[in-house]
Amino acid sequence: MRVFIGKNPRSIVISSNGYNLLFRRYHKYSSVQQQYSKSSTVVIKSIPDEALTNETMYREIQTSLFNGLLGLVSMGGDIFVAVIAGVQNVGYPRWKLEKDRVIPSESVYKILDVDFYSVDNEVFDYLFLERNEQNYDKLIREHPCGSLKKLFADGSFYFSRDFDLSNIVKNHGLSHNLEYTIDNQDSSFIWNTSLTTEIINWRNRIPIDERHVFDNAGFLTFAIRGFCKTVLVEDGENTSSITIISRISTENKQNAFEYGLNDQGDVANFVETEIVVTTIKFIFSYTQIDASVPLFWEFTDNQILYGRKVKMIKSADQSQIAFNKHFDNLESKYGVISILNLVKPRSDAQESLALAYKQCAESKGTKIINLEYNSGIFSKSKHKLIYLLKQDIYELGAFAYDISRGIYFGKQTGVLRISALDSVEKPIMVEKIVSREVLELATQELEGFEITSTFVDMHDKLWMENYYWLDRTYSKNSKNPSKYGKIYTKLFNSRVKLYDPLHYYISQYLKQMRSNFTFEKDITIFAGTFNIGGKISHDDISEWIFPKDSGLHKPASIYIIGLEEVVELTPGHMLSTDPFTKQYWEKKILTLLNTSNGEEKYVCSWSNQMGGLLLMMFMSSSEYVKIKHIEGDVKKTGFGGMASNKGAVAVSFNYSVTKFCILVSHLAAGLDNVEQRHNDYKTIVKNISFARGLRIRDHDAIIWMGDFNYRILMSNEDVRNLIAAKEYYKLFEKDQLNQQMIAGESFPYYHEMAIDFPPTYKFDPGTKTYDTSEKMRIPAWTDRILNRGEVLKQISYGCAENIMFSDHRPVYATFTAKVTVLDEQKKEALALQIHEKIMTKLKGLSEDDRDLILSEKEPLLEELEPSVLASGISSAASIFLSEQKRGKVLPPPSSDIKKWWIGNGKQVKVTLDVDPETMMINPKRNPNPFIEDDENLLFIPRHSIP
Repeated sequence: MRVFIGKNPRSIVISSNGYNLLFRRYHKYSSVQQQYSKSSTVVIKSIPDEALTNETMYREIQTSLFNGLLGLVSMGGDIFVAVIAGVQNVGYPRWKLEKDRVIPSESVYKILDVDFYSVDNEVFDYLFLERNEQNYDKLIREHPCGSLKKLFADGSFYFSRDFDLSNIVKNHGLSHNLEYTIDNQDSSFIWNTSLTTEIINWRNRIPIDERHVFDNAGFLTFAIRGFCKTVLVEDGENTSSITIISRISTENKQNAFEYGLNDQGDVANFVETEIVVTTIKFIFSYTQIDASVPLFWEFTDNQILYGRKVKMIKSADQSQIAFNKHFDNLESKYGVISILNLVKPRSDAQESLALAYKQCAESKGTKIINLEYNSGIFSKSKHKLIYLLKQDIYELGAFAYDISRGIYFGKQTGVLRISALDSVEKPIMVEKIVSREVLELATQELEGFEITSTFVDMHDKLWMENYYWLDRTYSKNSKNPSKYGKIYTKLFNSRVKLYDPLHYYISQYLKQMRSNFTFEKDITIFAGTFNIGGKISHDDISEWIFPKDSGLHKPASIYIIGLEEVVELTPGHMLSTDPFTKQYWEKKILTLLNTSNGEEKYVCSWSNQMGGLLLMMFMSSSEYVKIKHIEGDVKKTGFGGMASNKGAVAVSFNYSVTKFCILVSHLAAGLDNVEQRHNDYKTIVKNISFARGLRIRDHDAIIWMGDFNYRILMSNEDVRNLIAAKEYYKLFEKDQLNQQMIAGESFPYYHEMAIDFPPTYKFDPGTKTYDTSEKMRIPAWTDRILNRGEVLKQISYGCAENIMFSDHRPVYATFTAKVTVLDEQKKEALALQIHEKIMTKLKGLSEDDRDLILSEKEPLLEELEPSVLASGISSAASIFLSEQKRGKVLPPPSSDIKKWWIGNGKQVKVTLDVDPETMMINPKRNPNPFIEDDENLLFIPRHSIP
């Protein structure tokens, strides 16, 4: 990677692998581009290689080796391009053995230095042209970005071009690419997000061919903070590597290294640490997290004795809401959470904080151990610690992948959340001990791999090195929190806008001509819900998955399966998840789909379990490539939100540009609990959310299914008689859910197809006989499938009456969904056509004149595809109406420049060849210009009206 400084006008050019990216200040503001006048704005564009050969225009910085673009930062009104100027290769989590040589599959680099080049002036250029200690000191002390340079060069920042450092290994795709990383990386661990956001947005707007060249150039760099290192244990066939990756979170922004949490549930001192062990045959991973005690507290100076004293700012009750948010976020990301809080013995302040922590955890329904520690527990009494955590270690599991067979045979379903009041060392000591125990347990099941004394030594040394760097980072921040708070404010609050005149111009046309490269198609969806009563059954379920009256002529494009009570709802299972059950049902359904559908093969694209609820999504391999932005969320509602015996699991995804949301839920039971079921519904709607603030209602299509537990308000005898007579409509009139929906209470705006099957609850298991127990439950349609969104059309609704191992019957529904698909090839062809015509029009003009024309005028509008643009008003109006029907926000208000009802970006201003001195508007015409009036002319002579 090379860096050039341009003159007249001043610019910075980054060059890599044949692609040259120019940045310069944007000064020309037009009425059309007013949004760029309110912030620091930089023009970004690609330039040809020939331009850089002009030494009178561009000067290359040759005193350093550059390794990546960290982004753009605004400091004191000036804008700087941040470039990585020094790295060290420190890791390769995955590798292959070829001819007895270890070949890394990826590389992780530690950042050693970063340069900041001004887009605005040359004041500091001379310091980069000659590298010496004196100039380096001046860059730290005098340069506006000196504090950021010192920060990024402190040895705690890392990046990789072929490995997503922000995500644990189990969340990585099978192959790495920049597109996947951008869509799926965990931004809470990326420290230069504010510096790269605009570059990513610009990248997404440029044509695909150019985007590929940009990606191959390796410009974008995503930096995490913490520690990363790989050590290799060479031992022939038993060769292995150990990698530790510690990620410091930015979720609490400027207060990342302070104490406690905030009202949004963001906690300070949050570190996610993952150990990755790679062998010739396997990849093994285990994750733990440590963070500040998630309560509102602070340190105060002790006036009598040396040291600091803990002070609670809010009581446990006052902290509960923020506490719950914090753990809801953790559960959504990691699964089951088990807390280990380390407490100093004989410390009253720590004891009181620990009791408050325990109170909040018990109220939330999260398992917690408050462990009083001393130095001996980490050296002489490790077995006591392992004894306390043994159950959690077994239940949470670990990630394991068989390289040779290409299968996942182990999955971590939760994490330990460790905290100590004022120590980095103690949580890391616990993590090291747990890491060794987990490895020893796991390797007992890994054939052909055993832990040697050398391996153990390397493991322990790596953990100590991890402690050294994290402690060093935290110590610097804790000694001068106000200083670093200001630095983080500069880093996280930096905002720079990018403007590419040509690509911006093309993107505006493409938005207006969207209908030319998008099309609608129908896909089919199978949705099934089943309360399995905590049983693992080997019975055939084909009748449910492939019903004869499904209305589908071939297998569905997408299968969505929701299960309730996948574990017995006993106290021992309310707060934890049995991973075996999830794996069993995933394998059972996937095997059925792939052995019954001929050539079409399916993959389990997403699944998640919360207690007794399990939601799985299977897609045909041909459709899977169109799915993006898959994201899940969960919400407990059992026992006031503490337990996972009731609640919901949700998934959001995009099929091309159509947004889907699928939910499975288990609501409160009992004939008289209608109000509680309504409250469960409201709680789920309020709390389920996805990235960028997306809520359930914001999707184009919603399918909500599960055991809703609504009953029929009739006597047992009457219900059973009507079932025998198959007069289901009479039963439906008394169905609680039907009455709630009619009243506009629960599930407003949702639809349910007419029910033409008998109630699915409650049966004597193994029979077709409704409940004969002492309770004699009234039969009811507890198992339901609802939908919302105009893109969905339901085809069938039924139940599988012959699957009898549970006291419920499985229910299914099939849909067609009219999805909007983006045709990338058509879009690129249209973009190319627009580009060619624009360049023809601008041929021979200087760069400044080109920018001026592109920003001030729309001279080419009528010259581009007149047949396409002729659709005008009707297409724009139809788009607006369809968006309005879907519940989208209204279009921007009309202005003098643009009105929403004028299509394809046509200007509002119309030139009329009428002399206002002699002509006037006909007052006899209807004032509505869209009403045809052949009898009265639009303009008449002024003298014709007395």
